[in-house]
Amino acid sequence: MLSRTALAVSATLMLAMSVLPAPLQAKDCPVEEFGLEAREDAIRKASTCRQALEIMDACAYGASGDTGLSSAVRERCEPEFLPKLSKAQKRAYDSEQRRCDRKYARQSGTMYRSFTAFCQAQSAVAHAGKFGATAKAR
Repeated sequence: MLSRTALAVSATLMLAMSVLPAPLQAKDCPVEEFGLEAREDAIRKASTCRQALEIMDACAYGASGDTGLSSAVRERCEPEFLPKLSKAQKRAYDSEQRRCDRKYARQSGTMYRSFTAFCQAQSAVAHAGKFGATAKAR
């Protein structure tokens, strides 16, 4: 009886595994060096804001070190859109950045600093897509 149960469970798992889609593969960090500075430089040199965020995503530590990567993304993207924003739009962007800070402010642990960093970087990339030079070309 026990062997039949085990066999049934095994068959069910095998069937479920064949039906489920393949898991998403994490992208490998394109930076050869392990150091934070090399990763930040790669982000700053990215050809687009979206690519800068993709590099951050692939090279993230999942910890407080991601704040440096987020700063690099913002340094890469903000020059594309900040000069073009009205005062009201700048206030809205700054408010969104502060909202990212507040979102996890009461949580402890480096994982939450990483969440904050990604929130801020994604906000910058979204604004660059909406107000940046590539947005005008569409």
